[in-house]
Amino acid sequence: MKHISVPSFKEVIDAERNNPSVDFINVCTLDEYNEKHIAGVRSVPLDEIEQHLAEFKDKKTIYVHCRSGRRGVAAAEKLAALGVQAELCEC
Repeated sequence: MKHISVPSFKEVIDAERNNPSVDFINVCTLDEYNEKHIAGVRSVPLDEIEQHLAEFKDKKTIYVHCRSGRRGVAAAEKLAALGVQAELCEC
């Protein structure tokens, strides 16, 4: 799991927004996501990661973001255990 800063994360979003092999997910609760999120990052709450696993199978890179970082680490670890590599944005 690689950590990237928020400014670097925003640069990657701008550069990779239209790349179908890259995904950007926010693993906060839906209420937290609706309250505030980074444009271009979609909501996949931590407790729903496994339900979205099929969406990740063709992705080269998945960038994970959350509000405090704790759920992001948990999501990246869960994805790794499921065989999916993820990058973690430092919140």
